[in-house]
Amino acid sequence: MRLITIVTAFLLAWSASASPVGQWKIAKDHWDADDERRFGEFVARFGEHDCADPGACFRSTANPWRDTDPPGMKMDGDCADFIYQLRAYFAWKNGLPFSYPLYVMSRSGPTPDFRFSDAGNQVVARLQLAWQQNTDPAKLLLDIRGTVSTAMFRIEHTFDSGYSASDFYSPKLERGALRPGSIIYDAFGHVVYVFKIDPDGTIHWVDSNPDRSVTRGTFGPQFPRTAPAIGGGFWNWRPIRLVDYTKAPDGTLVNGRFVVASNAEIPDYSPEQYFGTEANPAKDWKQARFTLRKKEFTFYEFVKARLAGN
Repeated sequence: MRLITIVTAFLLAWSASASPVGQWKIAKDHWDADDERRFGEFVARFGEHDCADPGACFRSTANPWRDTDPPGMKMDGDCADFIYQLRAYFAWKNGLPFSYPLYVMSRSGPTPDFRFSDAGNQVVARLQLAWQQNTDPAKLLLDIRGTVSTAMFRIEHTFDSGYSASDFYSPKLERGALRPGSIIYDAFGHVVYVFKIDPDGTIHWVDSNPDRSVTRGTFGPQFPRTAPAIGGGFWNWRPIRLVDYTKAPDGTLVNGRFVVASNAEIPDYSPEQYFGTEANPAKDWKQARFTLRKKEFTFYEFVKARLAGN
């Protein structure tokens, strides 16, 4: 399918935790392992807290930056908004790069609802902001709520280059790859964050719902396996790096463009959740087999056993 170029761009503005309200500054050109670890801890705080809606969560003690937010900042997104807003908010407060899609298109032609396209989607437009000292972070976080949807997760794991790359990659089904901050997408229309993995391999998640209630639960068959083209299953945020930028006198990074990591460049990338752990030359997701120490498991049993180290 020929890709239609609408906008080839990325979002460039975020703020360090000590920066004044109303300023977004990129202080670092990429997320490193420590940033990802701290992001997971941030998500875990929302999962462990008893806050009942996104706004309450962001105002609660679960959010260590709650006292640095501008007055009246509104955070009331549903499931996909919650995923993107948590990532964006952490990036803003820590001076890290971030991007998100404006539009996707269905790979199977016109569809009444991109969230449920038959053959999945691909990104066709991303937002680029010129550097502005007076950019309003609260407004952009609100704009995310009106732009993203679960359609942005309904993308095959093979889309890993250029502006059409998925924001996410398929991780290996093991501890370290699956971690607090990983995502689980239900291709029937919901998406959640992993916030804790128990020693026995139980995965705990937190989400926001259409009625804006924040709920918690554990992973199981309520997240059905689906064809790779529609992206159901586990995702991690794809690494991005800001390049070709200039440094302002205060050390912040101005302008530039983003480069995304391909699947081959990501150490814990794996399509095994789709094709199994055993030979599957036809790449038929329905024929996937999951074995551990010569014992075969169902997918859900396998995930729990692998994470438990059994």
